[in-house]
Amino acid sequence: MRLIPIIVVAALASHAAAQQAVVIGGVEYRKMDSRAATEARMMSLLFPDSVTWGDWHMLAPFPYAGHGKDDLRTVLAPESDLAKMAAGGPGPDLGAVYRGKLGTDAEWKSVGDISNHSCQFNNFGDPQLDNNAVGYLYTTVTATKDTALDVTMGSDDGLRFWLNGMLLVDADVPRGLDPEAHHLRLHLRAGVNHVLAKVSQGAGGWEYQINTRAPMDPLVDAQLRYYLDLDFPATPEDEYYRAITIPVPEDVVLEVGGLDVMPDGRPAVCTRRGDVFIVDGAYDDPPVAVRFNRFASGLHEPLGLAVRQEDGHTSVYCVQRGELTRLVDETGDGVADRYDSVSSGWGVSGNYHEFAFGPKFDAAGRAWVTLNVGFCDALGKSVVPYRGWAVTVDTATGRMTPICGGLRSPNGIGQWTDGSVFYLDNQGDYVGTNRMMLMAPGEWAGHPSGLRWRPGYNEGDPDPQRQRATIWFPYKKMGQSAADFLLQNGDRFGPWDGQVFVGDQTLCSVMRVDLEVVDGFHQGVCFPFRSGLDCGVNRLAWGRDGSMFVGQTDRGWGSIGRLRYGLQRIVPTGKQAFEVRTMKAAAGGFTLTFTKDVDPATAADPASYAMSSYTYEYHATYGSPEMEGRRLSISSAEVADARTVRLHVEGLRSGGEGYVHELTLTGVRDAAGSPLLHPVAYYTMQKAVPVTAAR
Repeated sequence: MRLIPIIVVAALASHAAAQQAVVIGGVEYRKMDSRAATEARMMSLLFPDSVTWGDWHMLAPFPYAGHGKDDLRTVLAPESDLAKMAAGGPGPDLGAVYRGKLGTDAEWKSVGDISNHSCQFNNFGDPQLDNNAVGYLYTTVTATKDTALDVTMGSDDGLRFWLNGMLLVDADVPRGLDPEAHHLRLHLRAGVNHVLAKVSQGAGGWEYQINTRAPMDPLVDAQLRYYLDLDFPATPEDEYYRAITIPVPEDVVLEVGGLDVMPDGRPAVCTRRGDVFIVDGAYDDPPVAVRFNRFASGLHEPLGLAVRQEDGHTSVYCVQRGELTRLVDETGDGVADRYDSVSSGWGVSGNYHEFAFGPKFDAAGRAWVTLNVGFCDALGKSVVPYRGWAVTVDTATGRMTPICGGLRSPNGIGQWTDGSVFYLDNQGDYVGTNRMMLMAPGEWAGHPSGLRWRPGYNEGDPDPQRQRATIWFPYKKMGQSAADFLLQNGDRFGPWDGQVFVGDQTLCSVMRVDLEVVDGFHQGVCFPFRSGLDCGVNRLAWGRDGSMFVGQTDRGWGSIGRLRYGLQRIVPTGKQAFEVRTMKAAAGGFTLTFTKDVDPATAADPASYAMSSYTYEYHATYGSPEMEGRRLSISSAEVADARTVRLHVEGLRSGGEGYVHELTLTGVRDAAGSPLLHPVAYYTMQKAVPVTAAR
């Protein structure tokens, strides 16, 4: 058995007691007046030769004809300032205003410190400005002496990069964000140095990331974050749910594809690079004696993992691109001795986008697998069997059964309290925004590429009846790349029994979903829950103590997090935030329940609330803007009891693609006068409760 240890480099005393100095990487940790000052002191002592990066500024949008037309090299007006960007020069005029795309005014805007996480350009809310465009980023780097600094960077799509007016990167290519696509050594002069990046956009993501952080021992990094978060919570959510980083050894690339726990509670993690690890010490607080034990290797991009007790032994199941695999340790030495191919009933063509997700086991013991479409010429394709489908596998016989089609990029599977099985799909062609969908025999979710595998269907036949979304996740407001489905049973993690947690792989966040059945249809509401995590959230699993493990990766998919991959544990602090616990459809409105007693005056005031509704378009174009937006009137708010409010809303809408009803509750206070931690909710209404119905 190969053990990959993380060595404890400093003895840690109880921080709360503060009876003994905390030493991190040989440096005594001291709490200063602010988080920034505390971190800056530690970094200056850990890396005394580091340079100082200034705030970044963004300038966009400008027109871009597209890849293949050599248009990224077209010299635009802002590049006339390159002559001012020699080392020690004055730099560009950040007060200048330029004529941008479609006659818009393009001005330099400060975007702060974007180093080590993704920076997004396309925030204009208009596809004509967000697509086929070019933008710039500028900053300074100040060095105390001549210095060589290694950085990595990447972009979605093309990139030109200058240091002190010298062009170092010239890549006019359509691509997703890979933050390590370019490895550069920046030769900085003593004094002020100037950095300019030019990033092009076709469609989809429009991002840039530069990684400037000096290499840090993973344990030192995890310890520093641990104490910074204790002294200066990074988000308001930290007061209620701490996020503890589990340090990953430098020789482990933990791009998490799957996550579950062993019978003894240890996390089992599979990676996109084909390894499976069992993690010791993951529950330590702080986790300073963690070991990653390699259980298996050589798998083909496994994007799911499930642990099962079978016939007196533990089986670890993974879905590789081409098969469902069972891993078994027969000798008890902690390493898989047997790799069984349980089923390979679907096809693989070699297309990079043919991901396979799962398994998740339902109550009947069936293994559910969802199969991504390929990606060709900006549209999903199903060139081999059952791409764009959900299937089940009988693990005893290996028999695969196709269940439903029309899926696009179904990264997440789970079973709800009534036995229904759902998946999470990502925005793209024929999918207006991220969504949760029911998987039921014979259903068709709307992506046409997999219809060729539907029994009785012939090319040219009318499309089957299209299934509607259970939940729409409004784009950017509620993530950009939904991933995984984790049902809470009980109340160990908080008052969310029967609700579902969903990760977001781009925005490094976890969302909360409350489902219900109205007129035989599953629908419900999504809420923000936990933001500011280390990296893109790809997998979720419950720990033995009721905490939540979060498996993370950004390779090929991009995220705004500070790390490229990782494992965190979300731990309740015991404090209860004031939140909307449930939002249920009612006759003529909604019924809200809260986690704390409400202040009757604010909760009964219709002015404390606001609601709008909108829908999405079903089309082959990548994603959809919010369509048919309308402001709704809240005619009354009735406080039914200390934690229940009934809202009466004029103009509720259902039908079509379903309407998101966006509710803000900025005026509501609890009995102590505190506002909601998250004063927003998004209810997807497919079926309205008849006004004549009692509820």
